[in-house]
Amino acid sequence: MLAAATLAFLSLLSGSLAAPATKVEERQGNCHSVHIFLARGTSEPYPGRQSAVVSAICNGITNCGYEDVNYPASTNPSYCSSVSAGIASGTSQITAYANRCPNAKLVLSGYSQGAQLFGDILGGGGGNSGLGCSSAVNAGLNPSTSPGNKIRAALFFGDPRHAASQVYNTGTGSNGNGINPRTGTQLASLNRFSNVLRSWCLSGDNVCARGTDPNAHTSYFNIFSTEAGSWVKTKL
Repeated sequence: MLAAATLAFLSLLSGSLAAPATKVEERQGNCHSVHIFLARGTSEPYPGRQSAVVSAICNGITNCGYEDVNYPASTNPSYCSSVSAGIASGTSQITAYANRCPNAKLVLSGYSQGAQLFGDILGGGGGNSGLGCSSAVNAGLNPSTSPGNKIRAALFFGDPRHAASQVYNTGTGSNGNGINPRTGTQLASLNRFSNVLRSWCLSGDNVCARGTDPNAHTSYFNIFSTEAGSWVKTKL
């Protein structure tokens, strides 16, 4: 079954990944002009595959750094409990940074489970995950008030909640639906942030496009990191 196979695949996503040279994770330190929040994929070490995206964004920016969203990134005891913990932690971290550093330009970057996490923070989440569990519904951020209005760019890679044919979709899987595509009021809520969103999906990706090539799900940062960094710079 698709859900069981995908859950098993997500639980195997791990690896030894190098951290970017620009790593700065001092929540009580000086404010950055550009501050990136990273939400890692299932079973990845911090910061996960997105270190190349951080480097691409921060290249040429004097005062730029990142922090990881503190959450399990796991399927144990359930995918839903992990995402719910990430929504709580991510919202708290983003809000705290925006309050402490009101002039900072905030960037969100999420991969796989981390992409869902940020989509659920921005647009609201909860309900049936499509992976055999359900979670409580949460409201999305307001793009007109802090911290929503501090977010200059949000990047999704291999999003399980990828919805086909949205204006911010990019990649060969743009017209595909993910395991649990965002619909209805949650999609409408997320789309309030359309002007700052970019969602990469490859057609072979079994997570964001229900494709048949598991390798596609782990290839985003070898292919799109430079493109993603350049796009973020247009939004800063």
